[in-house]
Amino acid sequence: MAEPRPKYETEVAQDVTELAMLIALFKREAVKSYLEVGSRYGGSLWKIARSLPAGSRIVAVDMPGGFGGRSDGREVLDACVQELVRLGYDASVIWGSSTDPDVIAKVAPLAPFDAVFIDADHTLAAATSDWNNYGEMARIVAFHDIAWSRDARWKGTLIEVPQLWKKLKSRHKHEEYRVHPSGKDNGIGVLWRNLD
Repeated sequence: MAEPRPKYETEVAQDVTELAMLIALFKREAVKSYLEVGSRYGGSLWKIARSLPAGSRIVAVDMPGGFGGRSDGREVLDACVQELVRLGYDASVIWGSSTDPDVIAKVAPLAPFDAVFIDADHTLAAATSDWNNYGEMARIVAFHDIAWSRDARWKGTLIEVPQLWKKLKSRHKHEEYRVHPSGKDNGIGVLWRNLD
């Protein structure tokens, strides 16, 4: 009987079609350095990294047990990064809250990146902090959950990324990937920064 595939190869938090659209854009844009802020167990990190050329610089930032986290997140994400290194990628993970100044200071020397995908703490304050701290490190910045919405009676954690996205997209060239425009999806938004 075959060994089960690792979780990072089989599970992603994003809609698979939307993620495929993001990967296609990264290929078109010749992305060779990638920062993922909020990697959970590495599903999107794995899929995106494997679409990039071997030798690409891949950096994950995550806080195990954080927003949407899992108890085995650190173990699974570590295994994902180790496998990427084995396959010839310059891959690493930085542990801690994306808003922690020490974490930001560890990421900064690894910049600039061709692309960053922000999918960590989804409060407006944290998403704005991630934009301010990591967005300036890349020419392409993607966000997950740009179209999140729930019934007014929703009792779970609110996702406030759409508020930030609405503001940012009015000032930047952008694309949106929303497979289910009825509001059943969370969507991925991509924008281009003018880096002088």
